[in-house]
Amino acid sequence: MERRAFSALFLQTRATHLYVVGREHEEIRAPHGACFVQEGLLATKLYEGTAHPFIRALGPCQSLVDCTLGLANDALHAVVALGCNVLGLEGSPIIHALLEEGVPRLLASHAPTRLIHLRHGHALDVLRGLADRSHDVVSLDPMMSQPGKSAPSFAVLRDFAVPERASADLLREAGRVARTRVVLKLAKGDHLPADSPLTFAHHEQGAHVTYWVHCASGSVRHAR
Repeated sequence: MERRAFSALFLQTRATHLYVVGREHEEIRAPHGACFVQEGLLATKLYEGTAHPFIRALGPCQSLVDCTLGLANDALHAVVALGCNVLGLEGSPIIHALLEEGVPRLLASHAPTRLIHLRHGHALDVLRGLADRSHDVVSLDPMMSQPGKSAPSFAVLRDFAVPERASADLLREAGRVARTRVVLKLAKGDHLPADSPLTFAHHEQGAHVTYWVHCASGSVRHAR
């Protein structure tokens, strides 16, 4: 379409969202905000070093499966802080399109971004195709059922994110693929899934989220 002011494009098309290919980056834009792949709060996270709760939750890690890649904030943190390879899974075709443009762009400022390998597909489907104990850690960050206070960019992302919960099947496959740990990120105060086949023995507490950790050598509770 011919480029015009965003307000005019929304009126002309009656669209709820626009996918914008700009000079500097691609983005999803809504009347109330926009989202695109960027480093976000990476500098603040790196300042904490290995004391950051996400890094503590991952533990020693050379290969990570990020089952809910989103805008790759956690994946970028992992590759820069730990130098591990990340297989990033994203089920939304529109968010995956942002990643195809945005992840290579981050190489200019963060060389370890080359360690992020994108895969378009739903987490459960992709995990079922991976071998037993083929990656050190599998992490899951399911979309929270109730939107909390967040930046407008996250509200735009939420419109397209796959609303996949941490089901028993997904957790079981994560436990099969992980050599050392499964990390489940939940909002602070949220309860672990009642039907989880994995035992999350401990957790690392962030300001607004909790990283629950299942150790592969720990016990597994079989769902009834």
